[in-house]
Amino acid sequence: MTHDKSPRPDAGTAHDPIHSAVDLHRRWRLLMEPLGFSEILLWFTFVDADHLQTPALNQLPIPARPDPSISDLLMCRLGEAVAQLPDLSVALLLTRPGNDGVTDDDMGWARILTADAARHGLILHPIHRANDVELIALTVPTDAAA
Repeated sequence: MTHDKSPRPDAGTAHDPIHSAVDLHRRWRLLMEPLGFSEILLWFTFVDADHLQTPALNQLPIPARPDPSISDLLMCRLGEAVAQLPDLSVALLLTRPGNDGVTDDDMGWARILTADAARHGLILHPIHRANDVELIALTVPTDAAA
């Protein structure tokens, strides 16, 4: 897990390639700050073979407690999309209200999403979580997404 207390990334970097976990962290910060959320959402986007984020940024309302059926269905659908364009990888961000640290539910979502992504053949970037006070990585990059 990484905490980032550095200044907000420059908006001019919004279309820069994502070559590393640090680049992805900066992108999520740029997209999500100022922090503050009223509901729990799972955000997802694709990164192409040139390391560029695709224009679509999607969100899905999810319950606080990890739900294996939601995770499996989402990863199945994302797997179908990636099968059409096999050079895509997936970046995920869990956002929720609160100012607490990483919860068991946060880590539970990260675990089931990671397992379901692997089962459906998806390459995942590090999963991040943002609440009202911080944005952190919950997982580390896989070799394919590093």
